[in-house]
Amino acid sequence: MSASISRDPLIDILKALACALIVWHHLAFYGPMSDVAWPLFPGLFAWLYNDARMAVQVFLVLGGYLSVAHLAPQGRARFESVQQQLGRRFTRLVVPYAVALVVALLAAAVVRPWLDHSSVPTEPRLSQLLAHALLLQNIVGEESLSAGVWYVAIDFQLFLMATLLFAGVRAVRVLG
Repeated sequence: MSASISRDPLIDILKALACALIVWHHLAFYGPMSDVAWPLFPGLFAWLYNDARMAVQVFLVLGGYLSVAHLAPQGRARFESVQQQLGRRFTRLVVPYAVALVVALLAAAVVRPWLDHSSVPTEPRLSQLLAHALLLQNIVGEESLSAGVWYVAIDFQLFLMATLLFAGVRAVRVLG
């Protein structure tokens, strides 16, 4: 995000609440703990499973809003290089994503011999690793290496489309 765009406390609050709901959704749905805890609080867990995941939409909407505010304040593209924008975004997303994914894969490798549960992924294939590294896993149909990593890929893909759209509109204006 550019330095000229100030932070909005309402956006920060919405993101924090959505983040908390998504964490609770994951705790309620993934892993053996949820299998044991669900019968203790079936109403709460049903809500966390069915409704709390809708908080992802908050991130999609806010992410789109913030991307447009960054790429095209006042409705016009303010960036010079599509490649530079995409490179920055890719790096910003992939560095923490890769660290988290490596930790998740190492944790899965450690527990895999002792925990036979659907939440523990199988040993990754090279094609899975490459698809995840390029944020293309859902496009090429590779099984997810960890719950929730699909969102990082979608975030980048939506940013890519917005960047190309604004660059295309700018090119049409210049040519026409």
